[in-house]
Amino acid sequence: MSDAMDDDPKIYVLYSGPFGEQMVNNFARTGLGGSIVCIYEFEPETIERDHPEDPDVLRKIWEEPDKYVPKDLPPVECDLLVVLGIHPLLGDVVPSIAKTLKAKAVLYPLDDRERIPEGLRTIQDDLDKVGIYHEFPRPFCIIEQSENEFIDFLCRKVGRPRFDIRLDETNRVIRDVEVVRDTPCGSARIVAEKLMYLSYDDEADFKEKIMTEHNNEGNENYCLASMDPIEPLMQEAGDVLVEAIYEACGFPTVKDLLLEEVEERGELTVDELKEILVNERKLCEVPRTVNRTVERLVEAGKLIMKEGGKVAPAAL
Repeated sequence: MSDAMDDDPKIYVLYSGPFGEQMVNNFARTGLGGSIVCIYEFEPETIERDHPEDPDVLRKIWEEPDKYVPKDLPPVECDLLVVLGIHPLLGDVVPSIAKTLKAKAVLYPLDDRERIPEGLRTIQDDLDKVGIYHEFPRPFCIIEQSENEFIDFLCRKVGRPRFDIRLDETNRVIRDVEVVRDTPCGSARIVAEKLMYLSYDDEADFKEKIMTEHNNEGNENYCLASMDPIEPLMQEAGDVLVEAIYEACGFPTVKDLLLEEVEERGELTVDELKEILVNERKLCEVPRTVNRTVERLVEAGKLIMKEGGKVAPAAL
């Protein structure tokens, strides 16, 4: 526990296991440590210990969540409550904890499908009812900025990665890499170290190196999102990292190549774009990367969404 600086938001962290530990350690490394007022490990055993008379207590949390705020939870008021990797059945008590701590915002990343609460919609509704702003990024590293000042403060340090990269164009190697904003898990910093003096002459090899180091469990920090066949969040996080590195290098990104496809063909459905970019050209790993890229281009006014799920250049 530490005192936050007067002008910085007060951040309270609920965490569980290696996922939460790696995130918290990386928060401290990126300069958020001075804003963290409390770190509390929240496990199913916490609730079971508080209610020994009820052997099935975890299945009853959703009925009266206020009753299950941990008895030993330090009642430190905060601006932002960050929830990292807790058991899905414990999610129902998060709004009650947020109220107890007088939190103004909740950031609850969902990086593992198996840890997503069944009552997610109810959790969001409960936070809305008491006027607590909330975001549930999926995966964590897609978050870039927020309309909420407290979450936006955190996004200045961690979130969608940003790099400053210099190239040696004569020898076609990476000359220098600076991490402007790290991923929450710290994988961007580690990958940046592995990029130094790496050849980018063969694009396929270059991309494979990024993806391999991104989720290399032998590294000090690596991607913690789940590699799930139904919802491949680790692969999606890899797409986010590759895009950020390509942007910094000045290489064509999925965004650039998606625009190129639409401009050449005039109109394409999102499903057609997924087939082209993911399966045919193998420019990204997962279809959701295409969805997210289309959304960003529509918001930027570079694409327009038409009837039938088709997108077209904004100029048409």
